[in-house]
Amino acid sequence: MSTAADRGRPGHFWDPKINAMTQTVLPGFHAVTDEKDLALVTLLGSCVAACIRDPQLGVGGLNHFLLPGDTNGDQKSARYGVHAMEVLINDILKRGGSKGRLEAKVFGGANVIDVSAAETVGDRNSRFVADYLRREGIRITAQDLGGDRARRVFFFPDSGRASVLKLPIADNRRLRNEEMALRSKAQAAPKAGGVELF
Repeated sequence: MSTAADRGRPGHFWDPKINAMTQTVLPGFHAVTDEKDLALVTLLGSCVAACIRDPQLGVGGLNHFLLPGDTNGDQKSARYGVHAMEVLINDILKRGGSKGRLEAKVFGGANVIDVSAAETVGDRNSRFVADYLRREGIRITAQDLGGDRARRVFFFPDSGRASVLKLPIADNRRLRNEEMALRSKAQAAPKAGGVELF
């Protein structure tokens, strides 16, 4: 149950649908916590979220990246998968996590933009996250990637529980417009430092 103090924390909200406190993670950001019963929440279209935790310590987090990498070679922004993965893992390790114990669940990569392309942004993001985790030796314990529907992801780092709500196809158009605007900003910006359980 939420308290008045919980409700007053910036970015934290009580979600009656899952009966838990939540913290929203926006595109290009990540969050790490060891707080019991706190769900990290994000909304994904073609973007991908990696949910990574140290199961022994119950510390973990979630990132939300828009593109695998910058074609100009500047990866130092969390909007790109290369940097988003590094900062998430490093923040978990700073809280005492051990790289050898880390496990991941990955979500997103739907084909909601450039759907007629031979390889969509969602496809590239999905392939990138799987390849990255394999190279780093981090085991993927669950995944829900691809398809044509946006997802709302709820991840509880302390327990490792994740739930995914696939949104109606009708929501794809709105999310596609938002993602295309974010993608344009990411590419143009100055380079700067049913519910399924998984």
